[in-house]
Amino acid sequence: MEKAQNSVVTIQRIGLVLAIIMLGMALTGCASFGSRVPYPHAKVHYADTKWCVPRKLKNALKDLAHQFGDVRVTSTKRWWLENRRKGGAKKSYHRKCKATDFNVRGNPAAVIAFLKRNPDVGGYKHYTSGHYHIDTGPRRTW
Repeated sequence: MEKAQNSVVTIQRIGLVLAIIMLGMALTGCASFGSRVPYPHAKVHYADTKWCVPRKLKNALKDLAHQFGDVRVTSTKRWWLENRRKGGAKKSYHRKCKATDFNVRGNPAAVIAFLKRNPDVGGYKHYTSGHYHIDTGPRRTW
């Protein structure tokens, strides 16, 4: 009986040590064994106005870069005539500084799945030309 109690105490101590290790990993950003950021030094490059991108989308683009590599933002703010010329909707989120188009390397299905899981992204789409669109509107794709 005493040997069984010693075994239980040993198992409890091991569990406590593992819990402390996992807590330390969570606090330092290594939340699970084997998790890593594939591109920790990747950046978001703006070829269009950076000031027009809402904080939520900037965070989503940064997360995307860390997962898939450098992101190149190609379109943010559109004035009404530019939006019309590009075939944008009359009430486009680009006209309200609430949308961005960008390019990123990676499997399009994986990129879309990543965007779909991100709570800061409303609308999202991958165009046949290869670029992506995200905005802060309601959750949708078209």
